[in-house]
Amino acid sequence: MAATPVEWILVVHYGASAHRATYGRLQGTQYTKDYIQLSRKGEFLEAVTRLFPVDVNDAESVPLTYQWPTGTAPGALVFNSADRPHLKWETAQGAPRAWRMSLEPSDATAETIPGDPTHLDVAAAENELVLLAERGAGQPLLLAIKLRNEARTLHLRAYLKDPHPSYAWADLNLTPQAVQALAAKTTSRSALAWTLLHSDGTLPNAAIEDALNQISKSADRAATIDALSPDLGRAVSAYLRKPGHGLFFDPVHNHDAWIQPAPLDPIIAASLDPLIEAFQARFPAIMFRDAAAEALETDQEDVDAFRQKIDQGSFEVPDTTATVKIRGSAQKAFATAVKTNYGYRCAITGITSRDFLVASHIVPWSEDQTIRLDPTNGICLSLLVDRAFEHGQLLIDDDLTIRIDWNLVGADDALREQLLPFDGSQMRAPAQGAPQPSYLQRRRALFGPT
Repeated sequence: MAATPVEWILVVHYGASAHRATYGRLQGTQYTKDYIQLSRKGEFLEAVTRLFPVDVNDAESVPLTYQWPTGTAPGALVFNSADRPHLKWETAQGAPRAWRMSLEPSDATAETIPGDPTHLDVAAAENELVLLAERGAGQPLLLAIKLRNEARTLHLRAYLKDPHPSYAWADLNLTPQAVQALAAKTTSRSALAWTLLHSDGTLPNAAIEDALNQISKSADRAATIDALSPDLGRAVSAYLRKPGHGLFFDPVHNHDAWIQPAPLDPIIAASLDPLIEAFQARFPAIMFRDAAAEALETDQEDVDAFRQKIDQGSFEVPDTTATVKIRGSAQKAFATAVKTNYGYRCAITGITSRDFLVASHIVPWSEDQTIRLDPTNGICLSLLVDRAFEHGQLLIDDDLTIRIDWNLVGADDALREQLLPFDGSQMRAPAQGAPQPSYLQRRRALFGPT
């Protein structure tokens, strides 16, 4: 998985409360929690309800997946509770391993905090917190990181502030200054600190950086751009349109997961607009329709990776990576999710012959790279209505009412006859993953008022 912009960071001071919550459940004691308490302040609640969209008056919680490099665990963000809002985990499974103790933690293990997690005696469990300093752990800190376009995933890590050199692999100094500043705000009495970040864009890989370096030094930029391969040219073009800024996080890595992109080279930045125009003219974006994309060559490893992203609520496919094969692999993963939601039945015609079905994007692939894999941005359609949907002849209202734009249909009587039965009818809703009204609105806006 590639490094992704960071949207929110929560830091928890590992004191008595966090220790008792994550250590394990010792019945009849203070070791009975299966959650980390959060803030009830209005500013905090406003932020998390924006990050994890939910009506806090109606919903008790939002299901989450906790993730770290070697595993995952189910959990939830609980809003309505007799206690404060909190991050919960499955009681029977215990706290996520990334936040637990281990006698032999390392950068290759899920655990970071050194300690014996097997005690059943309260005094011995309490003593494990006391022994942290003796073991060289310094001050542990628990982190939860939300990445952009991952609606239901939190990436968990633990770091150690001022640890013994033997724990340098988990030193808080490995994190960016913004994270260290958050950690500095936490204490045993004020255990939480959090921040929203406006990170966005894409990161340049080594090939993109090398190409830009060549262009900045070239006396003949047009010739240098012409010499690039099509895939690299499109990648550079996509990067220049949206260079990365803020903080990025690579979930594959453990403590060295952070990236803070450098600003554009001043020479490149000074001529950004003409460069973008030159790249777009030389390397136009790949614009396969959904039906055509489903017939493209795929790579099974890429397909599996995209399916995993969908399961994790991560829907972006950056333009910088969008080769022809990536387009096909992404479409295959997306199509499986969408068609499964609709029971492999066209939502408008009812056709079930699979050779005639297409997973059609509502907001087109070319319009928004951040939701290309989102199943709620897809409808299972048969070929005829898919093409009518592509051209704006068939529109879908927020309540899933179908409207035919007869002006766009024109004088083709046979096409009018085919589309007439659907005008004013209701599209079938899927078992799950119903189209988001905002996506349907964006689709209609592409064709103006009708």
